[in-house]
Amino acid sequence: MRLPLRGEIWHTAWMKHRAFARFISCVAVVIPLTAFAAPSSIDVRRSPVVRVVQKVRPAVVNISALSIVQAPRRSLFDQLFSDMWGDGDQVQETQALGSGVIIRPSGYVLTNEHVVEGASQIRVTLVDGRALKATLVGSDVENDLALLRLKLPRGTTHLPFLKLQPRHDLMVGETVIAIGNPFGLQSTVTSGVVSALNRTVTSPRSGRTYTDFIQTDASINPGNSGGALVDITGGLAGINTAIIASAQGIGFAIPAARAYRVVEDLLHFGHVRPLWLGAILRSVATRENTGGLFDTGSRGILVRRVFPGSPAAKAGLHRGDLIVAVDGRRATTPAQIRTAMASLAPGGTIHLTVLGSAGKVHIGVAPVMPPADIGQEILRRYLGLIVGNGAQWVVVRRVVPGSPAAKTGIEPGDLVLAVHGQQIGSVADLDKVLRQAPDASSVLLVIGRGRYAYNLTFPLDE
Repeated sequence: MRLPLRGEIWHTAWMKHRAFARFISCVAVVIPLTAFAAPSSIDVRRSPVVRVVQKVRPAVVNISALSIVQAPRRSLFDQLFSDMWGDGDQVQETQALGSGVIIRPSGYVLTNEHVVEGASQIRVTLVDGRALKATLVGSDVENDLALLRLKLPRGTTHLPFLKLQPRHDLMVGETVIAIGNPFGLQSTVTSGVVSALNRTVTSPRSGRTYTDFIQTDASINPGNSGGALVDITGGLAGINTAIIASAQGIGFAIPAARAYRVVEDLLHFGHVRPLWLGAILRSVATRENTGGLFDTGSRGILVRRVFPGSPAAKAGLHRGDLIVAVDGRRATTPAQIRTAMASLAPGGTIHLTVLGSAGKVHIGVAPVMPPADIGQEILRRYLGLIVGNGAQWVVVRRVVPGSPAAKTGIEPGDLVLAVHGQQIGSVADLDKVLRQAPDASSVLLVIGRGRYAYNLTFPLDE
């Protein structure tokens, strides 16, 4: 038997060392690819959008509103033989589906007014499947917002929520996420970007025009109404409220700043308190016969009337002034000022850039609640009508000679039956109706004389 030489021993040992090293390297490579593959993959796929959805989705709820409506009998047979089926109209149940956002841990939910309009029962379903009854705290049709309060089970002290606060830092192009219940599909998530800010949108319900809507290409479908539009940090940017049915990738949301003001008023007063500027305004495209003060083709908001003692008068606005900017944005329509006021809490200030006899000036106007007798004052100052309470209706006591009312033919003893399409029976009713739009550019009256009623419109911005 031959003993191995010394060199052969070293060669054999070196070969064994190489084989062991290759084994160890293979093991070192295999371990990360197997044992750690799944966690690293999840971390990579958990994008900012995923993290936001996981954080905020529990605060977005499904709303089912049940309404009882009276349906008139459809056929002549039903009408002729109603005694066989009962005298009353047929009762039908209708159900509206929408979304909502929990904005306080104690159970306050914000949604669109049209989702719960006329509801006799409101049921809210949370992401975890719990179904809770809700009551209406208050609503505002002008802003299409409603505030609900959940009836929480005993022992429930805290719900997931999204904090509602004024914000003015949204950027066009930044990522936003819409969460809601389109077509009843609970907790549906879509993402996109802020397509535009300060979009002008006219509400098909109230006819009011707003100039501050958020436009997004995140899909918003029927049932998304009242849901949340959040940014990439999970902050509440707005309340989804409108779509253009014939378009794709165009949706709108009420900005959080306006929703905040509405919620504060609903919480404290049960309704949204109107704010009063005290100026009648009109959009203009050109200014003529100004002595060179304004360039031909100037655009802005023309001040047509200023109510004595009003916030506009105290701020220094005068008839004939041209407002060219509102809160730093170019001004072209009175709707911009109404929108700014809709987002403004009492005591806040609107900043205006004005061209007038003193040149370009910057002023601040602090709108306030209109006086209690604003309706009577509007009729007296603008129309030349002095009214008082009658047995059942508001009665014309005096007509100022040469006033718009006198030129229209209104006489003492005539009755004021309705204002802006709403029937009134007292001076208090008159004041209440006109307090809702104290700076309106016209007044619509229904005047009664004998057996006849006359619909009269009085423009105030001419």
